[in-house]
Amino acid sequence: MMKWMVSPNVVWTESGGEIQLYDTSAGEFQTLNQSGTAIWHKLVNLGEQDAVVSALAEQFGAQDDHQRRLISADTDVFVRRLAEQGLIVEQAAVAEGGARPT
Repeated sequence: MMKWMVSPNVVWTESGGEIQLYDTSAGEFQTLNQSGTAIWHKLVNLGEQDAVVSALAEQFGAQDDHQRRLISADTDVFVRRLAEQGLIVEQAAVAEGGARPT
């Protein structure tokens, strides 16, 4: 299972139902939409991608396997994008690399 955490280089805040991310190493800001904000909250609180998908399916009232698969696919795309941008990191990789979360 993939367990994610916010990159030590990222500072984030919530305002008006959206989350703003600031990557201190790249000097770039990013604002998450409502869906991204929902995924971000679950990711920060739960870490494990499967747990995030389960919590989102419950939160949004997924009625069947098709809806759960859609939530899973959307979450996977979003998480991969965050990881590619260095906004989140795999928790095991950080621990092995010696860096510590702040």
